[in-house]
Amino acid sequence: MTVASLRRRAAVVGAMLLLAPALLRAHAIHTTLTVLTSTPTGLTLNIRSFADDFSASVARHAGRPVPRDSSVRAEDVTRYVRDRFTVRDAAGRPLILEPCGVRRAGELYWLCFRTVQPTTLGNTILRNQMLTELHADQVNIVQVNDGTARRTRLFTRASAPVSP
Repeated sequence: MTVASLRRRAAVVGAMLLLAPALLRAHAIHTTLTVLTSTPTGLTLNIRSFADDFSASVARHAGRPVPRDSSVRAEDVTRYVRDRFTVRDAAGRPLILEPCGVRRAGELYWLCFRTVQPTTLGNTILRNQMLTELHADQVNIVQVNDGTARRTRLFTRASAPVSP
C-alpha cells in the first residue's frame, strides 16, 4: 500500500468520524403526534414534533433562514400551526387556534393550542399538513380523545380533511 492510498483512507475515515454524530442524531422517521382532546370549553391540541424539522418548516413558512439551533419564534409557530393544522366546524368555517404553550425538550417541541370557539368533536373536520412541505413521506398522527373513546387518524401530504 502506498503512502498516498493510506492518506486517502485516513481522510475517508476522518470524514466518517466527523459525520457520525450528525448521522446518529438524525431521525429516519418523519412524524408528528397530536393528542386532540375534547373539553367542556372546546378542543385542546397537544402536538409533538422533532425540533430540527419543525424549526426548518416554521422558518421557511415565515421567510426566515433556518436556524442552526432549531429555535423558533412564538409568533411564527402560531402562524405556521394555524396554516398547516386546520380545524373546521360542520359548516366548513375555520375554528381559531390559540397557543397555550410552546416547550422544547431536547430534540422535541411540545406545542399546545386550543380552539377559541366552543365546539365538540362530533361537528368538526380536521386536516394536519404540518411538515408535509418538508418531507414527502411525512405522516402526522392525530389521536382523538373524547373522554369515552380514543381514535387515531393519519394524515399525509395527500390526505383530505376528515371528521375525527
